Amino acid sequence: MIVRNLFALFFILFGLFFSYSQGSIYSKAEKAFNNQQYNKAKELYQKAYERSNDRSEKTKISFQMANCARLMGHFSRAESYYNRTIKLRYFEMFQDPSIFYFLGETYKGQGKYDEAIAYYEIYKTKKGADLNMANTAIQGCQMSQDWISEGSRYRVENVKKLNSRYNDFCPAFLDKKNKYLFFSSAREEAFGRTQDPYTKQDYVDIFYSFDYTDHQRKIDKKRKKKIDLKNHMPIWTPPTNDHLEDLLEQLEEKYDDVKQWGFGLEELNLRDSDEATVCFTKGGKKMYFTRSTNIKNKYNPKRIYSVEFKSGQFTEAIEEIIDVDDLVDVQHPAISSDGKILYFVADMEGGFGGYDIYYCEYSRRDKSWTKPINLGEKINTSGDEKFPYISKSGALFFASNGHPGMGGLDIFRSEITTDGFAVPVNMRYPINTPYDDFGVLFEDETEVKGYLSSNRKDKKWRPKGGDDIYLIDLQLIHFELTGKVLDVDTNEPLSGVTVELVGPNSSYRTTTNGKGEYKITREQFKENQHYQIQFSKEWFGTQRDTTISTMNIDKEKCEEQEDGNLLFTFSRGVVLETTRRPMILRSVHFDVNKFDLRLEGQEELDSLADLLIHDYPNVVVELRSHTDFRGTQELNLPLSQNRAQSCVDYLVEKGVSVERLIAVGMSDSEPKVLTEEINGLPIGILDRDYISSLNSNALKEEAHQLNRRTDFKIISQDLNQFLKEKQEGDSPIQQGVLDQDGNLIDLDEE
Repeated sequence: MIVRNLFALFFILFGLFFSYSQGSIYSKAEKAFNNQQYNKAKELYQKAYERSNDRSEKTKISFQMANCARLMGHFSRAESYYNRTIKLRYFEMFQDPSIFYFLGETYKGQGKYDEAIAYYEIYKTKKGADLNMANTAIQGCQMSQDWISEGSRYRVENVKKLNSRYNDFCPAFLDKKNKYLFFSSAREEAFGRTQDPYTKQDYVDIFYSFDYTDHQRKIDKKRKKKIDLKNHMPIWTPPTNDHLEDLLEQLEEKYDDVKQWGFGLEELNLRDSDEATVCFTKGGKKMYFTRSTNIKNKYNPKRIYSVEFKSGQFTEAIEEIIDVDDLVDVQHPAISSDGKILYFVADMEGGFGGYDIYYCEYSRRDKSWTKPINLGEKINTSGDEKFPYISKSGALFFASNGHPGMGGLDIFRSEITTDGFAVPVNMRYPINTPYDDFGVLFEDETEVKGYLSSNRKDKKWRPKGGDDIYLIDLQLIHFELTGKVLDVDTNEPLSGVTVELVGPNSSYRTTTNGKGEYKITREQFKENQHYQIQFSKEWFGTQRDTTISTMNIDKEKCEEQEDGNLLFTFSRGVVLETTRRPMILRSVHFDVNKFDLRLEGQEELDSLADLLIHDYPNVVVELRSHTDFRGTQELNLPLSQNRAQSCVDYLVEKGVSVERLIAVGMSDSEPKVLTEEINGLPIGILDRDYISSLNSNALKEEAHQLNRRTDFKIISQDLNQFLKEKQEGDSPIQQGVLDQDGNLIDLDEE
């Protein structure tokens, strides 16, 4: 972390040193350091160190050499220099505690968090230490250890086809379909032939590559080549900056199905100049980038330029006039989706520390950018904030070494609110590492897949050299919900139950099948949401379950899918309780040879009418009237039909639709069956043999009375469907009874 007051302290110390140092060498080193040419400064400090015979001088120079190595990200070398400086008794000589803090930073930058914490703690004990700064650094180390141990669903993979052994960084998409990727590179093909004094690498050019994945998939499909669904790495064409005509011709010939090659970058990338950190307006109509031109013996500040994209070519670059001091660097542009707000990085007076992020708005009236405004203390710190990026979701991403992080530059995300940007959130491991991580880019507003830049060095990342571009790929969790719905009373499955899933901005319905089962597939779910599920069916109480949540799902409880993503399955079984009264009707009995209703029969039919009207409004029932076996069929058949019809007529008077009632005279074809003893009558079928065997006339008459009855049978749950089938001649109801020989007597023929 670069902190202004710490730098002020050791710059004052070195100011005193000027009077007795080796004059010109040290002055040149100091000038290079102030111009952030740390590699050049380190070499000059090294010469001054070798020529000095004064212990105090060598100690101060050693400290500066360590600072140069640290600021260039050479943490292992910086660690060695700081330890040497401590042994030279730097603190005892100058009472400057920053050396312990900076040594902690070098350990943190290598992922040695325990060692880093130890030196931050030493720093805290020294007079003049900034306790808040130290505690923030310690917090960052502790969080980093937790993040690494917790693991992550993010996968970070080196994009080998884009990277070289030089610096490759800060990708940006030109088009809406994310097919053309532009980025900055110092590779050998860069137009500049001299080295940048800042990095000792070739000057940086703007390069681009095309995503050839869709085209290659078509070719592979024709060749019946098996596709690895777990491989989410796009197939990028070899990068070009349009300077090498032979390479451009080769690309045009090999990838002849690509719409365009050659954007005019050969006019944009200048010799002895950096062109880097590009961004595009929505639709790619305009590109902004940073340009830094080297002028010998003169510091030429970085400035932001823009070009229009017309007819497939970039126009001439124009400097964006931003109201800053002449010697202030203005770099790392980021543009809002509407092109009205330009974000950039600068180290200006009145800021919060090192580099801060600023913004200015475009005034259409004045055709110029308004005065820059600092994004404020939520975003900017006493350290450096760099590489802003506005994602398609409107969120601000940036790199910082001032907020609590893992070491070097970490990538942070801040949501836009009505009051500006919210408190930034660290993107954690493995997007962030102890090294410099910056220059992030996402494909769409979901921020699931994208790219970042990093100089991470561990073998697991397979770096090619310098800064590399890495693919970010979030391992998605998909969700499915399955279950079964049962009747609470019968424990039988319920079909036709409506199952409704309600989310924050969505709703989905399905129904249970014949087995009472349902399934809601992954398309209906999103991560980090709370859902309510509701079960409903006519005449059943509605059940609601609010425990369906896709937040904080443990990946260990998921099943890996063919495409490398994860599946988590919810299971919700419920029981529903009917709200209808049970349809129970005792038989309506009649006197011998009569079909008029008794009082108790009317009461039974009153109960049935109430059920049919209020609880079962669509049910079709059969009123089946029976006689005893005394008398002939010529008498019993019309008698039973009249008894059934009297019941129907009564129910119609009570308000039941006649279409829902069918009168059927059963005659004596279906004797009553006793499943338990009633009034002295034993269990059995009340047929001729049964009644003849009874010992008394009273019992026999009781049995005949039980046979003279009217009961009902539900023949359809859906009146409309029943009427349709009847009209089509498909009705299962046949108006008739069986005679004593088992032959059907069709009532319609009577």
